Amino acid sequence: MSIRRSAISAAIIAAAAVGLVGCSTTGSVHMDGSRSELYDSVQGISADSSLVAAVEVTGQEVLAASSDRDIPYTLSTVSLISTFAPTGLARELPEGVTATAAKPGNQIVVRQMGTAEMETPAPILKTGEKYLLFLTPSMLEGEAASQYYVTGGSAGVFEAPDDVASRGSDLAFTHGPYDEGDTLPETLTIKDLAP
Repeated sequence: MSIRRSAISAAIIAAAAVGLVGCSTTGSVHMDGSRSELYDSVQGISADSSLVAAVEVTGQEVLAASSDRDIPYTLSTVSLISTFAPTGLARELPEGVTATAAKPGNQIVVRQMGTAEMETPAPILKTGEKYLLFLTPSMLEGEAASQYYVTGGSAGVFEAPDDVASRGSDLAFTHGPYDEGDTLPETLTIKDLAP
């Protein structure tokens, strides 16, 4: 009987702890998570990505937490400026996932856990900003099937210069600093993204 009572007490404490996650006296919400893969090379993150692109965020929508979704999501509509095919880029999409027309000028939706108001391990994309993103299909159903996740959270986000569309071979993308444990280069150039 005491084992059962201990198990019930542990379950109640765990439920209370889960309910308090993200609460603080300052009113900010904090979200933690862990990843199964940390990246130390462009080839490594490329192998887990289906699309690598320089993008501009043109709009955003927040999906609030609901009965079927524990946390909110930010959906960023991005316009593709240019795409890259670095060595090791995943060439095949998982079964049942169709490729989005990933050509410059087209738009795709990038799905991220959390919102700009939350303290998240990976940065939430900002409207009007330009980025180099390593992306993977969402693998969700329905309308969300055409959306992408950023590969490796913060690992797949590099800031792009404002003149990314007109820059030549001297184009460089900067990473972080983020503290999720990846050891990717701080800067990527066009040469780093070549096949």
